[in-house]
Amino acid sequence: MRSVHSALLATVMTTSAAMAQTFVSQVENGVDACPAFDVIQQRLLEVVRGVSFEGSEDVAPEGEGPVAVQFILDASGSMAGDAGGRSKMEAARTAFINALEVIEDANIAASLRAYGFDASVEHTAEASCPNTQQLTDFLSDDLGPLRDAASGLSPYGYTPIAASLEAAAADLEAIEARERLIVLLSDGEETCHGDPVAAAAALRAENINVSAYVVGFDLDADQEAQMRAVAEAAGGRYIPAPDGEALARAMREVAGMTVSRSSRELIRCENPVRGGLTPEDAVPLQPGIYTIGELVPEGEYRYYRVDTDEGEMGVVRGLLQSYAYSGDGEDALETQASLGAMTIRMLGPDGERAGSGFPRERNLPGESLVGYYIDTTGEGFIFGVGDNYETVTPLSLFEIAIEDVSDNGEGDADSERDGDYPALAAGETGTGLVGHDDLSDLWRIDATGNVALTVAFESEDMRYGIIVYDAESGRRIQRERPEPGSHEFTVEASAPFIVEISTQEPRLASRHSRYEIRVTPG
Repeated sequence: MRSVHSALLATVMTTSAAMAQTFVSQVENGVDACPAFDVIQQRLLEVVRGVSFEGSEDVAPEGEGPVAVQFILDASGSMAGDAGGRSKMEAARTAFINALEVIEDANIAASLRAYGFDASVEHTAEASCPNTQQLTDFLSDDLGPLRDAASGLSPYGYTPIAASLEAAAADLEAIEARERLIVLLSDGEETCHGDPVAAAAALRAENINVSAYVVGFDLDADQEAQMRAVAEAAGGRYIPAPDGEALARAMREVAGMTVSRSSRELIRCENPVRGGLTPEDAVPLQPGIYTIGELVPEGEYRYYRVDTDEGEMGVVRGLLQSYAYSGDGEDALETQASLGAMTIRMLGPDGERAGSGFPRERNLPGESLVGYYIDTTGEGFIFGVGDNYETVTPLSLFEIAIEDVSDNGEGDADSERDGDYPALAAGETGTGLVGHDDLSDLWRIDATGNVALTVAFESEDMRYGIIVYDAESGRRIQRERPEPGSHEFTVEASAPFIVEISTQEPRLASRHSRYEIRVTPG
């Protein structure tokens, strides 16, 4: 595996063009890397795992307005289903109430909306689909009314996700805030003939300044596909929660993301390397952390070329390190008010759009974005840094990493139970990899009896899940809740079975982790 991560980057890096030195300002913490890189994930680690980063300067964004967030809780009839000995609704209420502790003291105004809960109407689509309601005002000092409103929810009706997203956006647009977020928790897809993906995309198309995070609770593959598409269309992130424990973690993590938007650590790194003006003139770069090093005018890009082998993925992660600049050339200065912007254009070796396309971010310093390209020919890829609508500042930072995305050296293991995936017999060992868009792998185990299995992840802190299915019927027969690292378990099998291994680390969306699965006969 070839990869470079910011935590491993030396202070002096060699590029193919020249020897360039990385300068770290505002911090003396003994880390030979850019401590600014992906500030949001650092903040999230602090909130979720109690990790602190010494030397960070905690700086509130410009402006006095709060970050506004409206939570949308699913209280449709399906939430009466079982979630480990209690109802899904009870698990959701508890997860939501506990997550409020994370944002209690932050500069955040929170409101609660729910749908499907009104049992006074007929249980029909015509009567229940209009039931989406803002249950509380936007509150900052005392979030008790949100807890009370959530505690009173009971599952009953239909699932109007599209209408709820549109209503939540209207609620958010009506208040003064520096940023506006929607957090949707749902255990199913739209059932009211709306199109939530189109609704989310319309908000972005109309330049409504609202992003959406979607927590999918115990979803099947089709439901998850829709919820993931909603999050992507709304410029947010999808977070899977297959069970109640994962739901509690997911809600605290998304609350941490909200906190990260209300307080920024402005620690800047500089490693300027200028790119080519066209894809044909792309400057070769090795994995590492760089800044663009010049003021790039609106509509222009600077291009770089990266060598990758077949079966590798190039990841380009960008970070806004400054506000927008005013003025031109050497006279341009950071405004300390206007939002910065950055687009990463992922291109194939022929210069055509490829991979994850053109991810873009316009936001406060500390916001990140990621693009990726999976190499299937061994010819590498090109990427550009710039923006069609804003000037891109010299401190716009990007990291290049190369990661192996092949399972068993034969391509990615299929994550669909009716797909093509590898088989292991008693006494055999396989290796796989999950992360980024590859969220899960499936393995067929051709062994019966008292079968012992071991799953050991290369990254000792990556959380993951294991589900066992009957190979013939697809029925779930066992769920494991492993701790990070290595996990041993036993399956009593009278016929071949399927083991699903999935990442539970949505906050590390661009991180991969290799694992080993061993089958020991009983």
